[in-house]
Amino acid sequence: MRKSENESSRRDFMTTAGAATGLAALASLFGSGKMVNAQSLELNAMGPTPEQAQAFAQLPDRPVVMVNLLKFSNGGAGAADYGQYGRDVGKILQSIGAEIIFSGECQTTLIGGAEWDQVAMVRYPNARALLQMAQSEEYRAISGNRSSGLEGQMNIAVFES
Repeated sequence: MRKSENESSRRDFMTTAGAATGLAALASLFGSGKMVNAQSLELNAMGPTPEQAQAFAQLPDRPVVMVNLLKFSNGGAGAADYGQYGRDVGKILQSIGAEIIFSGECQTTLIGGAEWDQVAMVRYPNARALLQMAQSEEYRAISGNRSSGLEGQMNIAVFES
């Protein structure tokens, strides 16, 4: 199989598996509070696995920067929906003491095999602040644009040195 066919097959698999698994994991964390067994994915999910959510909830009580690697839906057309989500979530972030510290459009990948459309970095006062935000009615009211705008993403919790 040629490299481009292999990458296409992998992307198709990740899209299909990521949608089903991501929605189940997102629902378990941000929905009813009931955890479900979900398959772990390495790239491009829409929500954490139960194990990831549990590990995140146990992070130390100190500021955490979330590095968001974003892949827009519909070949990039989802950027408009995600842009609206970004404007709306910015207001919520401010109210919980969080802030967007960087956002930029990806141009190319120098090392590695994943291609992302945008990177955003958000500093939260602690992991609990993000979890509380995600469970709030205000956040749920705007999260539809996140879901429709993204094919998937990767979120990495980082403590500043």
